[in-house]
Amino acid sequence: MWAGIDFGSKTAGTTVICFGNNQTKLDIIGTTKKQDADIFLLSILSSSKPEFATIDAPLTLPIIYTNPESGTDYFYRAVDKELKAMSPMFLGGLTARAIKLKHECASFKVPLFETYPAAFVKQFGLSSYYNKKDPKQLAPFVKELLHFFPAKIKLEQLPTWHHVDALIAWISSYRMAHDQEMTFGDDEGQIFI
Repeated sequence: MWAGIDFGSKTAGTTVICFGNNQTKLDIIGTTKKQDADIFLLSILSSSKPEFATIDAPLTLPIIYTNPESGTDYFYRAVDKELKAMSPMFLGGLTARAIKLKHECASFKVPLFETYPAAFVKQFGLSSYYNKKDPKQLAPFVKELLHFFPAKIKLEQLPTWHHVDALIAWISSYRMAHDQEMTFGDDEGQIFI
């Protein structure tokens, strides 16, 4: 079994996890407002013990913070520039929480890997309906995504873009489990799709 996580603000009710071991049985669960997302994820991951999980959040900082002689950029990692991702520094607290979650998951032997649903969408030419500012585009995008990657998912299981991004993160996990992933970045930080 693998998991995919769309990681949101700690108590905003925007964190969603998708887990399962094949396309025919996936569980997708989200947090509610005021619920602690970190405790929610730790509870699910420690009890379900997936082989590994992917998360839509930076899991490393620019190398200059750990090896000043090796870098010059205080804001972006090479992989962020390559995929046009947000700076881990701009995301601040979310990045710190994700790194902490990675270390906590390691304590019960669940590796956490970084993924980036927007890069997945771009790489596979699925951008035509991927407009997260428009809720009306959600259903057409899901239809397009499920044509690309058939899964037994009902639209009702994906009421928000956060749920969709968790599914995309899970698809990245599925691809990793089947040695189909694309890897971007280097030792400073890697993103898997």
